Amino acid sequence: MIRQYHPTFLVILQTHVPFFKLSNFCSNIGYNLVHIIEAQGHSGGIWLLQSTTTSQTSTVIDFNNFSITFTVQYDAAITTCTSIYASPNHSIRSSLWNHLSTLNQNISGPWMLIGDFNETLLPSDQRGGIFNQSRAATFSTFMDNYQLLDITTIGGRYTWHRNNNDLRILSKKLDIGLANVSWRIAFPETFVEILCRLHSDHNPILLRFGGLPLARGPRPFRFEAAWIDHEEYANLVDKAWNSSNHNTITSLSKVRDNSIIFNHEVFGNIFRRKQRVVNRLKGVQKYLERVDSLRHVLLEKELQQEYNHILFQEEMHWYQKSREQWVKFGDKNSSFFPHSNYH
Repeated sequence: MIRQYHPTFLVILQTHVPFFKLSNFCSNIGYNLVHIIEAQGHSGGIWLLQSTTTSQTSTVIDFNNFSITFTVQYDAAITTCTSIYASPNHSIRSSLWNHLSTLNQNISGPWMLIGDFNETLLPSDQRGGIFNQSRAATFSTFMDNYQLLDITTIGGRYTWHRNNNDLRILSKKLDIGLANVSWRIAFPETFVEILCRLHSDHNPILLRFGGLPLARGPRPFRFEAAWIDHEEYANLVDKAWNSSNHNTITSLSKVRDNSIIFNHEVFGNIFRRKQRVVNRLKGVQKYLERVDSLRHVLLEKELQQEYNHILFQEEMHWYQKSREQWVKFGDKNSSFFPHSNYH
């Protein structure tokens, strides 16, 4: 998910592990640490990370166990952002609203809050269970007092789900984005996208500002390490390599031509395959928001497993593209070309 979207700022909630155990991973995928609130055991935790490629600067101005507030400056423009992980305990969660109310007095200009608020605003934000009107009213009053608007959401209705015996018994929209009027005026086309849920009971959410995709030109042939993971590719290489009387140049040319056909007709584009799986997952998860279906729950698990397999192939792709630790695939590569004598 991270590599597919690569946002400028990455907020990880309910971290479960100390940051030092994953600091190298975060660095390898292109993120620097801005600030962390470590988890207490398996409870809580907020990691605020920033892409190493951004030209924006960030400064933390406030934090507690449930939020990190920071400013983002790009050229002369400055905006304030707060990443939220509200406590599941209602009494503790109320203290967060009070803290944010005090914080608001020291913020001027655009202010945006995003994360897990652990609260629903409307009965339509919940499926199953009993909607708590009084807690929703408290949250709504907090928003009204400081003129905070719910940022438009697409991609699904709920962001958290609880299952029992593979059947979904409760779904809620707990992860949202809020912003004051100044922020909405400054960024009128912004929206929150609910992404597919893969390894958590929460769906990741992505704050989008829009923009056009970069144009891509034609690329020369390049062997893709991820092909090795496909069950048909070994046989393809063996046949191509042995079809030209072991002439190295001719054999390489045959492997190249057959690999191009294989990539187009069999393997396909990793990112497009991943997107197709994500789109199917979205459809299944939207269906499960309305209907309890064991068949669709099992299909969701099957698609998540397929997604994980594609992620492994993508990791091989990125290792090759970045030319890092290519030796990890050395044994696998050599098994495909046992008779080659070129260097």
